[in-house]
Amino acid sequence: MATYNGHIITANAITIGTDEGPVTVPSSHMAFGSVKAAIQRADYSEALRLADATKVINDFGEGEVYVLGGVVYYGDTELNNGLTQRIGRMVAEGYDVSSMVVFLSNLMDNPSGRAIKELYSFLEQNSLPITEDGYFLAYKSVGSNYMDRYSGTIRNAVGDVVEMPRNAVMDDPNQTCSVGLHFCSMEYLEGFWGLGDHVMIMKINPKDVVSIPVDYNNSKGRCCKYEVIGEHKDGLKDTLSEHTVYEYSEEDMNGAWQEGFDDGVSARW
Repeated sequence: MATYNGHIITANAITIGTDEGPVTVPSSHMAFGSVKAAIQRADYSEALRLADATKVINDFGEGEVYVLGGVVYYGDTELNNGLTQRIGRMVAEGYDVSSMVVFLSNLMDNPSGRAIKELYSFLEQNSLPITEDGYFLAYKSVGSNYMDRYSGTIRNAVGDVVEMPRNAVMDDPNQTCSVGLHFCSMEYLEGFWGLGDHVMIMKINPKDVVSIPVDYNNSKGRCCKYEVIGEHKDGLKDTLSEHTVYEYSEEDMNGAWQEGFDDGVSARW
């Protein structure tokens, strides 16, 4: 990291002098307030780290997702939604946002603009975690033989990848009970299905989400593909929403659900 060498604070910007040249943080920058606070308490290394935090977004975004003037863009489109606001808060707080940037890139590959917007609401409502490779985790209740509870024909054991044609999934959110691969929050399990015989942990690429039905307070969704990565063993405790960036091992895939979270990253929605 560069070495601090003085600063200037105005209403419009903060300029920090370093041995590698000046670093300017405009007042519109998502980290402006945090940089200013760090300077005021003479924590100059923290001020520099925060000032350079958007470099992480630009590096991981690989030109698709980037920050310009404190605003998050996808390509030429300025983004202002729950996800980018959360990324902004994380940058302002100095957290690693790489997983969120990858998630955003995956999400923008979803062919449905409506599904993109609906998924924002679902994740914000339920505080479900993002994986390091830009997927998200959710729950699913299944029967004693690990078959789905609707048709009894789809197995959901740990390690299974379940998929169906996207155009076969009901994309109308007003059709609340219809065709598709379902996932949900703990709130939905508590209020509708109950825990049943087994509650599985699903890993879902946001590009594969088709719709979030309007009933049950944004607590369930339909997708065309998911991977079963574990089994929830904590009853009604909402383990997923307590953590955010999730790492799992081969032991998790071969046995019972393990927490295995990175507690050092506060990336919650």
